[in-house]
Amino acid sequence: MPLAERFASIFDAPAAREKLSQFGRHVPLPTFNLTATSLRHLNMWFDRLNDISRGAVRQHGNFFSDPAAVGLVDNNVRPRVLTRAGQAFLALRSSLRNDEYRAEYELLKILYFTEGVATPSAQSFLNSKRQYLSLVLTQFSPAPTRHLFLDHPKLLVLAELVANFDGAIQRLVSLSEDDLIDIKRLGENGFTTLCSGPGFPNGLDALCRRIGAGYTRAEVRRLHYLISMCLLTISEELPRQGAARLVIPTPYCNLLTEADIYNRHIRYTSDISIWFDSVDFQISTSLALRPGAPAVPILRPVSLQPQTGLPGGRGRAPPTDASRRAHRAAKHATVLIVLDPVMSERAEDLAEATILPPRFGDNLVRFGHRSRENIALPDGMVPGADFYVIDQGTSDPVEFIEIKSVTGRIPFDISLTRAEYLRARQCAEVGLSYSLILVDIATGLFYEETNFAHTLSRLEMGEVIQITIRLGQPSVRATAA
Repeated sequence: MPLAERFASIFDAPAAREKLSQFGRHVPLPTFNLTATSLRHLNMWFDRLNDISRGAVRQHGNFFSDPAAVGLVDNNVRPRVLTRAGQAFLALRSSLRNDEYRAEYELLKILYFTEGVATPSAQSFLNSKRQYLSLVLTQFSPAPTRHLFLDHPKLLVLAELVANFDGAIQRLVSLSEDDLIDIKRLGENGFTTLCSGPGFPNGLDALCRRIGAGYTRAEVRRLHYLISMCLLTISEELPRQGAARLVIPTPYCNLLTEADIYNRHIRYTSDISIWFDSVDFQISTSLALRPGAPAVPILRPVSLQPQTGLPGGRGRAPPTDASRRAHRAAKHATVLIVLDPVMSERAEDLAEATILPPRFGDNLVRFGHRSRENIALPDGMVPGADFYVIDQGTSDPVEFIEIKSVTGRIPFDISLTRAEYLRARQCAEVGLSYSLILVDIATGLFYEETNFAHTLSRLEMGEVIQITIRLGQPSVRATAA
């Protein structure tokens, strides 16, 4: 079946055919898209607001009306001025002008989640967009092809427009992946001629032209709107302290999964932290860095605990003992290990912003999760630890600090890389301080082991609960013929 006929089949429902027959080229369709004809990209919003704030007015019809529609400009006064929302968004221009992900998130946070900044007309406009997004998402189902709508935002533009026709989205997501990719590749010109000519339902040609006109115009902003609104909706329900299991709210869960939000959230915001704890995705606001000078949190002492206990039980059992026929099944305590480089770096960020500067000031140097962390120091070793403190006279390291992210209750289990282990042993041998700071990513609490290197260096193999080794292929020795 040709692609045009497969696309036409998504309108097979009688109600969809009836509505399609009434559709003309100039009939408007509702959308959840906040883009405007003259403000298609986020940088244009920043520049337009900057021009208005400076009085640099250009003469075209929607110079003021487009930003006024969402409440960034007061269109009722002369000369026009920025509203509180417009001023708040313009203040982000220097830091977010070329960061479309975070700029979109911050724009929506201002417009939808900041009280008292939207004018009544703008509030009505924004509510209509949000309600239509909800209507579109309600028609989705957890189909195998739904990931394509996130990977290829052009398909979100398509869904945005065909959602006006009963049953169209359900049939759209039921198409094969190959069909959806072929539809995505059509582009504006391809859609313009896709269903023209006889044999197609009345009105479909006009709809295809309408789709083509918006198919490649800031299509990624639909995805930004979807992800940002989902993140903001989730954030509204989070406790200020502690962690919660990540649950995608209705109707976002019809298109987005927890893994989708986990994989994408870091590009949009640092307001929240999401990690996988080997069982569920967890979310917290505790590690979000707040503006202003944060108060120095309390460091709670912890200590390294050698595992010196001997196994319990009997040393032997008679041949007829029932225990010999029992299954060897042990109950192990659940240990949640967070292996997430983003979370590790966030923990270092928080320590660098709160704990370490009051102690060390300008003498502090950060290496962890940075491009320089493999450069050897004067002693020939790589840094190992995430931070070190230099001596102002010699610029040599005189103290090392390792940051680890943990979750749960004391005691914590952590893992060390070879470089971290060797650095700790080296510090113990030469008498340098090596501190271990644990950041609880669920609660934002800090723990410190100040004598880490000395205690670690005294451990014997019988006191180490687990080690990691690497096995490779055996070398092949050449033999004489």
